[in-house]
Amino acid sequence: MMQTFTNLAQRSDELWQQRLALCTSDYITLAQLQRHDRQLLQSVRLCQRYLSADDAGMPAWLSAILNDSAAELNMVLTLPLALPAQRLVAEIWLALRAKTAEHYRQQFNRPEQSQLLCLLCNKALATGLFQQMWHLDQRSAVQLAGQFGLVEQVSVLQSIAGSRSLNAASLAELRFSLYLLGQQTDVVGLTEQLLSAQCLQPRQLQLLLLAATRDQKIRIINLLCLVDYTLALNAMGFSGLTKFCPLLLDIARQPELKATAQSALITMYGPLTADNLLNTDQPVDQSAAYCINAVLVGGQAVETLNTALLWATGNHYHRFAAAALHVLQQPGLALAEPHNWRGGEWPVA
Repeated sequence: MMQTFTNLAQRSDELWQQRLALCTSDYITLAQLQRHDRQLLQSVRLCQRYLSADDAGMPAWLSAILNDSAAELNMVLTLPLALPAQRLVAEIWLALRAKTAEHYRQQFNRPEQSQLLCLLCNKALATGLFQQMWHLDQRSAVQLAGQFGLVEQVSVLQSIAGSRSLNAASLAELRFSLYLLGQQTDVVGLTEQLLSAQCLQPRQLQLLLLAATRDQKIRIINLLCLVDYTLALNAMGFSGLTKFCPLLLDIARQPELKATAQSALITMYGPLTADNLLNTDQPVDQSAAYCINAVLVGGQAVETLNTALLWATGNHYHRFAAAALHVLQQPGLALAEPHNWRGGEWPVA
């Protein structure tokens, strides 16, 4: 029986490790991720029933859930895990206890807690959290406002735009948040500003590419090629410009860049078409047949894209693209994060 219990902890840890990998897989859909989350939660429930947090060999993440130290925001932050994994610990604990992230918001009293709390938020919680975060951690509050579509805070954000106390990164992030909230800007200039301040995040780049015109997309990619070639390849996929197909296929032959180029092709064409392109024996130049005039996401033209359907059926990149396009069309919505527990929440008013 003891061996059975040990296997139960091992099985939970296997599911945990799989979850950390699955959320970034180019081949996993929302339904598959949600099914895995249910399996993980059921396994942790069994551990909760039959195991002790002090059992030998217990993984730190599971121990924190079983002994309820995960109930404390500060304790979650002390776990030797990356921030996204800390978020997952908190999300599992909340699901087990049938609680919302309001539980953690009530503990917010230090700037060091801001980033994890931002990852756990939803629109309703962010609305009530903004003022408190503004006084404790203004930079995170700016990010919170943009991420969750707090358009009522535009004037507050604009009031600090000329402040000499803001460093380059804070100014760039402020401009990005205002853009998310419907304030027009030059997306190429904003990308350059974020790059120059060394604070450009992949999600920011992906959204800016989705918003950019064809000419702007090319200018952004050319800019990235000078500073980060791997990021430039990812940008080619999010640009949706099929003119990059032959180049990406050629780069996919290089072992060190194969995974990145393959992911970019999947982002643009969807997994079936991309795999066909990658596995064919035809010369790369014949891929010109796949170079069409439309801008593509997951093999669909952006102009006629059903964003809600792509959110439900696409991989994590497709789902973020769907959510970002939806938010760009309707400023004031929360920008969904597909890596979240159960795949995140589709942005609704």
